[in-house]
Amino acid sequence: MSARQLWTLTLSLAIAGTALADTAYLKPSTFSPEVDQTVTLEASFSDACCEPEHPVRTPSFAVITPDGQQSVPERTETFATMTILEQTIRQNGTTRFTTGERLGRKGEYVLLSGKYHLVNSPDAEPIVIPAGTPILSSQTATLSDTYLTAGSATWVAVRLPIGRLRIEPFVHPNEVRTGSVFAGRVTLDGAPVADQPVVMTDETQRVRGAPGQQSKTNKAGEFSIVFSDTGTALIMARLQAPAPAGAETDIRSYTTSLTINVSAD
Repeated sequence: MSARQLWTLTLSLAIAGTALADTAYLKPSTFSPEVDQTVTLEASFSDACCEPEHPVRTPSFAVITPDGQQSVPERTETFATMTILEQTIRQNGTTRFTTGERLGRKGEYVLLSGKYHLVNSPDAEPIVIPAGTPILSSQTATLSDTYLTAGSATWVAVRLPIGRLRIEPFVHPNEVRTGSVFAGRVTLDGAPVADQPVVMTDETQRVRGAPGQQSKTNKAGEFSIVFSDTGTALIMARLQAPAPAGAETDIRSYTTSLTINVSAD
């Protein structure tokens, strides 16, 4: 039996670590621009919200306008710790900025008791691997979104499906308030992912050195978070799953994030 056949039969969606290391984010200069205003967005990888460490480099950056039209950002410049996107907002409503699903570094894993374990890497934890255990090739797939609203919030750009692992908000991302519930759903290929950790961290927690807030999805893939602080917050989900047909590796390690701004209630 091949390695690919083995993990297909297990139907495993084992969860990878939920630390924020190597999580991409998109942070705009404003979440509420005016029409004809030019905005910039910071795209970076970080282990905290939202402190740039490594630039996001990808040809899949995209802008989705309130009417659902998709294009590339008007300007993209890469620096030592971040990539800067520039775009003039032309329409009222909600515009989405996304990295698209970005493929990254490759690695190797083994599947033991329904959980994937990194191997043959300085970052791998010491484990006992039974003889004959297949070594599975893996590649990261990251996706990060954020939303800007000029005038009234709209849903067309928000609901456009992008990537395999998705965070689907039930509350509009530009209408999040402290003390109110922000609810959403995590899906993989459109199907709900149960018992999936969803981690939220914000800039206030980073300054205080406090850990992020974690919740888990229910059987319907739904989660909820209540924010206590205003400002920029990052919501992320991470899991490993069999790679799609035709992929170069056996599995993929998916990380999807959503950057939002929390306003006072």
